Amino acid sequence: MHNIHTFSLWKKQYIIHNEGELALVMDLLASSSHAFTLHRHVIMSFDAELMEIIVTYKWLLLCMKSLDYKNRFLLLVKIGDTLSQVIGKSEHLGSILAGIPEEADKIRLIKSIRARWLMQLIFVPDDLGNILEWIFGEGERMVFGILGKEFLQHLFAYGTDIYKVFHFLSDENKDIFADILTLEFIKSRIYTAEDFFYVLKALSNEKVREFILCFEPQEIRAIVGNNTILSIFLPKITQSKEQALLQYINN
Repeated sequence: MHNIHTFSLWKKQYIIHNEGELALVMDLLASSSHAFTLHRHVIMSFDAELMEIIVTYKWLLLCMKSLDYKNRFLLLVKIGDTLSQVIGKSEHLGSILAGIPEEADKIRLIKSIRARWLMQLIFVPDDLGNILEWIFGEGERMVFGILGKEFLQHLFAYGTDIYKVFHFLSDENKDIFADILTLEFIKSRIYTAEDFFYVLKALSNEKVREFILCFEPQEIRAIVGNNTILSIFLPKITQSKEQALLQYINN
């Protein structure tokens, strides 16, 4: 038997039984010229009951679709701890972050996420990328801090994995993330020329100069192989990185 949830509007009392009916209410109110106020009234009327009403990501998304960003964020705050039960994939969290334009609100949401739950969403580098794609600056660094060095290192099996995450970051945060993983760890994930060049592509210009010094020139030449391979991969990196590499291995 479904629980019954009530709210009042225009001096009348209404009943909903589940998240589908809540999404329908939000959709109907969206056509009103007072949609913002009405949506906020409904959210505040249910308050903590929202944690019982919204139980799947599908209906959470449909409810949010009818709301402006301030009410979307209010809805997420009211759901509170049950958000971890509603969101089951990194793509889900990414979609929610994408719908929050204010960086401060994204950070507030990330702060409210427990480390254990966030880790349950991330199994491969693409999962981390799904989240980092929609946050910036302090928010990215907060994710690094929540997950921690050991967890982050376990995500990366190959050098190509590094690029899957790093290309979402600013140069400053690329450097911070590289320092968390450590350049020696990143080196340990290089097995092929593709791994090597995708790491060079991922790192900032400054970090590339530090990174190549982790190798002996002959080690790099052994990884890179012949000039044919160089001609394939050199166009994938910046001229600054290319010059630093060639100067080092040809000395």
